[in-house]
Amino acid sequence: MFKLLQIDASNSQTLTTALQSAFADEPASLLIASGNVASMQALRGLNRAQQYSQNWIACSSCIGAASTAGVDQSADRRLSLLAITDPAGSYGVASVAQTEGLITQQAATTIQTAIARAGRPAELPALIWCMQAPGFEEQIIAGIQQVVGDQVPILGGSAADDEVQASWCQFDGQQVANDLLVIAVLYPTVAISSYFSSGYSNQPFHGTVTAVSGRRVVEIDHQNALQVYNGWLQHYGLPAQQPGQVISDCTFYPLGRQLTARDIPFSLLSLPTHIHPDGSIETLSELQPGEVVTLMSGSKEQLVRRASHVVRVAANNLRLRHDTEPAAALLVYCAGCMLVIRDHIEQVQQSLLEALPDIPYLVAFTFGEQGCFADGYNRHGNLMISAVLFGQPHQEQQS
Repeated sequence: MFKLLQIDASNSQTLTTALQSAFADEPASLLIASGNVASMQALRGLNRAQQYSQNWIACSSCIGAASTAGVDQSADRRLSLLAITDPAGSYGVASVAQTEGLITQQAATTIQTAIARAGRPAELPALIWCMQAPGFEEQIIAGIQQVVGDQVPILGGSAADDEVQASWCQFDGQQVANDLLVIAVLYPTVAISSYFSSGYSNQPFHGTVTAVSGRRVVEIDHQNALQVYNGWLQHYGLPAQQPGQVISDCTFYPLGRQLTARDIPFSLLSLPTHIHPDGSIETLSELQPGEVVTLMSGSKEQLVRRASHVVRVAANNLRLRHDTEPAAALLVYCAGCMLVIRDHIEQVQQSLLEALPDIPYLVAFTFGEQGCFADGYNRHGNLMISAVLFGQPHQEQQS
């Protein structure tokens, strides 16, 4: 039912040959793919992609993807695909080119189309998986929830490239583009469990957001946002941030919103990307006036451990709620986190192989992560990790 493929995507011919071999007998119900920008571009030359599956959802991953087959290096031209073959289930994919100012309505229409293509118009899917260009994720979630409410888990990630130059891309089975929202709805015949988390700790410095402009935090506690943030950093003896791009400098010290579900605290992170000359802090997610933000801190050790922890929690939930073992896994891992632990990425890979022994999995390194916390609400954050685990098919459970 689940198959992980790692395909040479150095050209369209090798890609076509591999897909023909893999799906000659039966097309997949859903193909989820990721790889670096170059491997995704090879999909442009793929003729009749729908003969391998009617439902494709793919996006580029920073540097490349990780999977059961290994971790991509920057020179690799490999495309990793998680194939789901589930004829008794239902799956549908729809896409749209994102248009600023219309995103919420576009997301609502796109999820309706995906549900219609799955042939289940009167039923809520078990899971919604979305992949999109970065920039409007909160509006996308809002639009999806206009149609399905807030009880269906929405997970996925925002496409990434290697150098934050907006060369990221998405694929919907028909076109490769850099501005697509692609949504898949899943009605599988197996159980699903998911978990969404960060690997950071909150510090005793916090303030209330009092002015924003889009994704810029302008003021915290009615003071210049940069002055407040730099004041927090100085407690650690860290250098003050200056106007310019600050992604790598701030990866270990993002802003976090502290939330609670069933008396259990958790954090939703926002990564500063640019400091503007006026002292406003631009992040990869939206903050609203009145929200309390806390200085968060992380370490390489925390980030190396976190992926396997997220998988193990999702696996335990699968066992407790559905009495089944994992059969496949789908992960998104923040590209910013991946880049700062790149020299330890093999440790992350080894921990996943141990947590998911002999189980196919796919990991995309993204510029934004969507997931569902324990309180049941879907959110978009940065520097986050999510895992979706699929349970064993029924016949395997009975054997």
